[in-house]
Amino acid sequence: MATALLISVKPEFAEKIFSGDKTIELRKCTPKSLKGDLIIIYSTNPVKAVIGICQVSEIIKLSPKKMWQYHKVSLGIDKKRFDAYYENSETAVGIKLQSICLLSSQISLTKIKSILPDFQPPQTFRYFNKPQLLKSYLKLT
Repeated sequence: MATALLISVKPEFAEKIFSGDKTIELRKCTPKSLKGDLIIIYSTNPVKAVIGICQVSEIIKLSPKKMWQYHKVSLGIDKKRFDAYYENSETAVGIKLQSICLLSSQISLTKIKSILPDFQPPQTFRYFNKPQLLKSYLKLT
């Protein structure tokens, strides 16, 4: 069954995704996603809302050194913060994004919780199957 990946992103980096300055989202662990899978972007505090969607273009797994060497212009982060994030990590995971689309209106955490009371934004990411996601979305609109 096709999946959707809900990812939590700090507002600073979410803005860079939608401005085009960041086309690779960094993670420490690898999501079980395939090319074309849907990604739902949740912007963390203080925004606390789903703000956009995109698709997986590719999952990149490299050493942090090679990730920086090959992809630094697409990461939307400076070297100091990149190094701090991957300190003590042997692998850097990049989710290459495509078909990036900012929603015309955000879906606030409050609204999501009014339909899905047990919903908690993920620390890194969470999977949904598409029928489950569509059913929830129809209740939100």
